[in-house]
Amino acid sequence: MAWSADAPHANHNPIAAVNGNDGKAPIAIDATVGTPLSLDASATRDPDGDTVTYAWFYYPEAGTGIPGRPVYEGGLRAAFAPGAGGIPPSPDGGPPQPAPRVILDHVDTSRVTITPNVAGTAHLILAVTDDGTPTLTSYRRVILTLRNK
Repeated sequence: MAWSADAPHANHNPIAAVNGNDGKAPIAIDATVGTPLSLDASATRDPDGDTVTYAWFYYPEAGTGIPGRPVYEGGLRAAFAPGAGGIPPSPDGGPPQPAPRVILDHVDTSRVTITPNVAGTAHLILAVTDDGTPTLTSYRRVILTLRNK
């Protein structure tokens, strides 16, 4: 892989920057439920000068879980123990869908607007893809701590 660092024809990953921070560590931000906030990736750049596209998404499996889903005391093993009852059957039409922890607007631009809906922790991912050959994608994680007003 060392050849790719020095070869003038090799494509290189974009450098994803969020709110001016272009490191690789996750970014931690405090937010208030009901108060929209923006994240800005306009400082993102591509070392080869390629055009980049943006994709922001909420990663519900990380953080404090999916709002409205049961949390089992003693973990899942205890929930499925004989006589514990386990998970109740779904109602007709399937399980109710919980409100999303956050709502994202403008997910295909450099600047996303987030509206926190439920207190807890939410993980957002920024994927930045260049149009080089081959196309390469870099990712950046933002961890929101959402508090009620």
